Amino acid sequence: MKVVETSGKDLNEALEIGLNTLRVRKEEVDYEVLSEDEEKTVVKVAIKEPRKHLQELTNFILSSCGFRPTISISRDGKGLYLNIKTKHTDAILIGKKGETLWALQYLISRLMKRYHPNLKILVDVGGYRMRRNNFLKKKAEAIARIVLETGREMALDPLTKKEQQIVESKLSEIKGVKIYTIGKGVSKNVIIAPSDDAGSNKAASDESPANKAESE
Repeated sequence: MKVVETSGKDLNEALEIGLNTLRVRKEEVDYEVLSEDEEKTVVKVAIKEPRKHLQELTNFILSSCGFRPTISISRDGKGLYLNIKTKHTDAILIGKKGETLWALQYLISRLMKRYHPNLKILVDVGGYRMRRNNFLKKKAEAIARIVLETGREMALDPLTKKEQQIVESKLSEIKGVKIYTIGKGVSKNVIIAPSDDAGSNKAASDESPANKAESE
């Protein structure tokens, strides 16, 4: 439910009933007075459009926790990208290995989905997620090249499930390597290894006419 019509003896009462029905704060809605007389006021109360609602909700959450954030929101092909900046407390919001950031992502996404169920949101702090994603892609590619050259498996630092998906997506672009994990939970190790077709590709290369001619 995103819109309700409510009535009360005055504007404040009608609006309060609307807010209680939607279970939101006044800052999260827009309202319009439909009719008003001496006995009754009727209002239409509507949840703000997604970008404004996200801005207000995020600001409320962080301000309630003592932060003074600067919030920027942009739209891309997948949904809304929310980037939070603070003067000296970005590291606190990011947390160890991004754990606090992931928790913030979960909280904001769940609250927004109550009224915008199809909306996808990516929460970031100081551009950390973008930098981390780029770093993971470059590191995975570099290690994959070493694995292809040496034929030996190599381990990555422990990754979250989302980070592992980023690495897997990048490695899918590189032929001859595969990824698997060892262990469970936070102690899970991600391994990059030669794939089954890597050996056959190398063998085919070794048996090429040029290589045969060199050996003769």
